[in-house]
Amino acid sequence: MKKNEKKEGSIWFLIVFFVGVGFLIYFQVYKKDKLFYLKEALASNIEQSYAGVIEKKYVDKRNHNSPMIRFTNGESIGINGFFRGKMQVGDSISKVKGDSVIQVFRNGEKIILEIAPFYEKAIEEQQKK
Repeated sequence: MKKNEKKEGSIWFLIVFFVGVGFLIYFQVYKKDKLFYLKEALASNIEQSYAGVIEKKYVDKRNHNSPMIRFTNGESIGINGFFRGKMQVGDSISKVKGDSVIQVFRNGEKIILEIAPFYEKAIEEQQKK
């Protein structure tokens, strides 16, 4: 009876060990992927250029529920949901390629949305995990 107990204990140890190793590998890969995507998103956002009056804010269900903005000229752009949430239909917005600032003009007021600090904070938080 003791041999069976030892075999069972060894089997459970191996199962727990491999599941634990699997979780460690998964979380390390996931962490690196998320960090990679945050850095890519920052670079991509800085390289974007757009300007126009917002006609509609919507979610593109065919593109992984991406937050979108459609301008009155018919052009649509994907935009980070955090920044889209700070904009309203009727706002005039402008983003120059190579700059990390979105300018929002509303009722004679100019609102500055800074892209780089938003992503840098997210990258820093992800690196701490």
